[in-house]
Amino acid sequence: MVDLRRIAIIFVIMVLFAILVNAIIGAMYVSPQYDDFCKDRFYPEPQKLVPSEMKSCPTYDDVPSQEELNTCSDDKGYPEYTYDLNGCVSEFSGCNYCQRDFNLAMENYNFIYFVLSSILAIIGIAIGLLLPTKHSLNEWIATGFMLGGLVALFFGTFTYYQFMGRFLKPIIILLELIIVIYLSYRTLRHEMKK
Repeated sequence: MVDLRRIAIIFVIMVLFAILVNAIIGAMYVSPQYDDFCKDRFYPEPQKLVPSEMKSCPTYDDVPSQEELNTCSDDKGYPEYTYDLNGCVSEFSGCNYCQRDFNLAMENYNFIYFVLSSILAIIGIAIGLLLPTKHSLNEWIATGFMLGGLVALFFGTFTYYQFMGRFLKPIIILLELIIVIYLSYRTLRHEMKK
């Protein structure tokens, strides 16, 4: 018969350990905020012209060259302009790199999150492996820590996965798969001895 207490204790420890890892990382290292890099700007609503007065916007000074615009785009920026009351461009303000800078900050944050969660996950797994399992309660706690460590490892990997290089992805996933297989054999071997 299934012991519901065992399942509940293992599940609660697993979930709480994974949340604890996230809380520790959140307390140690704050995630970049979009507003710290890019400020929203609102431009005036273009005035409606009477059909008889329809005309295009006047040309403005300091028109960027195609080379400047291409360089801006190649550097992952976008051109920024100043607008007049009619909604027409009055000047070229330069290239805005806020989105690029935010993306780089997020990539760096996700890498550090991945590293910290991996370290904390390995600590949780180590606790699960090193905890003496002579008593059934310790076995339940150890299983909860191992599963919590695996969940934390999964979330850390998931957070940084999109930024990993194409060769790093299979290496990291292979290492994590080896850890899971090792833990499975170790746990099953221990259970089979009983």
